[in-house]
Amino acid sequence: MLSSVMQHLRGSVRRALRTAMLSAGAALFLLIGLLFLTLAAWLYLITVTTALTAALILGAVYFGIGFLLLAMAGADAEGAAPPSRPKDPATSEHDGLKNLVMAFLAGITAGQKARR
Repeated sequence: MLSSVMQHLRGSVRRALRTAMLSAGAALFLLIGLLFLTLAAWLYLITVTTALTAALILGAVYFGIGFLLLAMAGADAEGAAPPSRPKDPATSEHDGLKNLVMAFLAGITAGQKARR
């Protein structure tokens, strides 16, 4: 019994470690790719504009991306309104019928009290 639990735990740890290592490797390669793309953009902008304009353009792009990421990180996912469920037409029909019956019974009760 205990050995099966330990095997399950070892398997879970292996999967988590594998996922973490693959994610770290992917992040490293994405960073290297971003550096090469930045270098290519710099070289292109240098040929088209001046060095100052190229630096301003790349700085503004990274600044904008940073602000977008901060906004996404600061957004409260729990504070967002839950997705509204589409109302079932049969349910709303039954609610209306229930309200009609309740109003009818309230009228009968009021009539009986008025006779007394």
